[in-house]
Amino acid sequence: MSESEGLRLDTLPTEVIVAICQCLSLFSKCQLCQVCLRFQLIIYNNNEFWQHLDLSQFGETLTNQHLFTILRTRWKSKLQNRWLDISGCRLISSSALEKLAETHCDFQGIHLNVEPRFDTWEAADEWIKSQFYKKCPTFTKMGRPGLYRLWPTTRSSSPQWQISNKSIQIVLQGSFQTLKYLSFGKQNLNRETAIAIASCKNLTQLDLNGTNLDNASLQDILSHTNQLVSLKLLDLELSNMTLIMISLLKNLCQLHFSVINKGIISAKAIAEMLKCLRKLDDLRMNQIMIGDVDLVITEGLAWISCDELVEDDTKIQHQYDSNGDKLIQQDRAFIRYLDLSPKLDIYPRCRERSMLIEHYITISNSSLRSLAVNHPFMVSFRLVNPYAISAEGVDVLLSVLNCLEIFELRWRRSEVDPIHKLTPKFCPKLREITLHGVDVADFDGWFGVQKDLEIDQCKNKTLLEEGCSRMTFQNLEILDLDSTGFTNSHFNMLIKYCLKARKVKLRTNIVYSQINVNNRTISKSDSGWIDIK
Repeated sequence: MSESEGLRLDTLPTEVIVAICQCLSLFSKCQLCQVCLRFQLIIYNNNEFWQHLDLSQFGETLTNQHLFTILRTRWKSKLQNRWLDISGCRLISSSALEKLAETHCDFQGIHLNVEPRFDTWEAADEWIKSQFYKKCPTFTKMGRPGLYRLWPTTRSSSPQWQISNKSIQIVLQGSFQTLKYLSFGKQNLNRETAIAIASCKNLTQLDLNGTNLDNASLQDILSHTNQLVSLKLLDLELSNMTLIMISLLKNLCQLHFSVINKGIISAKAIAEMLKCLRKLDDLRMNQIMIGDVDLVITEGLAWISCDELVEDDTKIQHQYDSNGDKLIQQDRAFIRYLDLSPKLDIYPRCRERSMLIEHYITISNSSLRSLAVNHPFMVSFRLVNPYAISAEGVDVLLSVLNCLEIFELRWRRSEVDPIHKLTPKFCPKLREITLHGVDVADFDGWFGVQKDLEIDQCKNKTLLEEGCSRMTFQNLEILDLDSTGFTNSHFNMLIKYCLKARKVKLRTNIVYSQINVNNRTISKSDSGWIDIK
């Protein structure tokens, strides 16, 4: 056997091919099936590959016929732990789901969101990620859900995809004991469907965003699903009793909710709820109208108070050992994902709007200091329209967030000092940056030159080489920037040195004809995003 024959993919042992396929998406598996008959037989005959079907990537074209063809050929009668995601598949009818329930039951996961669950696409392969960039609300004209958006001049005439409550109840009936993952984002659910959801006592993940359920229905569900790890309740009006029910979910790690009822929900009530959720590491609050967000952070999310100004960030870092464990035993998990986003939609939906009023968050530097002391391992931090914080407070926080991958700061104040520590030195892992209304002190620092110290092992001497490495954001994929200091030269360096950059949105006068793209192609979409390939 020649060396070239030994490197052929189709000569690998079956066990190796199976191990490779376990890391592939549904789309990639289907492509691999077309390579040769051996691959097709290995993939088609392995039930494990077809237990979890995420068809939301094909939402615009998937029909009832396509769905049943896939299920008939891939789902065997004895297949366990079935998991189906048809979120955003607008061509699938309610009657098709009822027919599905006649032949398939004991589901482990069912996802029927009106829109695809885009957060599951980010870590996928290149094809799915390209679809994510095309369709995700982050890159559309409407922007990321939960943020400011202009009230549309004309309402959309196309109806939303809605599954009937009767069909949902029929699908759930055969899976009461097995269901662990369930999501109905923006489906219009009623009381009877809430009772059916409450019968799924083994649920660990539940998404009820925008489902119009009242508090009585929510409380009924929460009282029976005490194993929940993830709970999403955005765009729902919650009561204090519902917050108390949430506080009893001791295993909860992810919580997304809205604070619409200013007269009912207080910052104190939210803080008391968060104190009970010791395992929480992912928190999102939007439509925040309570006013005092400081109380939520400094009391609800902290186990150590931080009343003094942090002048030296090493004092913060020295509170942890090499494994990231706190030298002083903490009584709660680290917050790794934090999103505080008010929303323009602060009026009742039925009322027409004659003016543009933007809400804000009353958060101060004390909250930023508390986050720096208690949660220095954040991976994602999104803060929209804060009030009473300063650039100095932001720098204190950024100086310790060495694990940060997503940073979003939207500021409405007219005069704000530039921030200094949003650099590869302090935040080397950043892959998404969004800055509105705030500037960076030195964009040159994003692409700076560093001296390397290398040791020549052969000659046993130290060599100093200048300019041989460039400190930059190596993982940066998405940049949304509103800054006058970002010039053609900076954009040129971004294209040249940030090789993973795929989506850029700039509000500066970049002249594309003057940019050296270094064999990379760029194009601008109608939404204002620049696509880089």
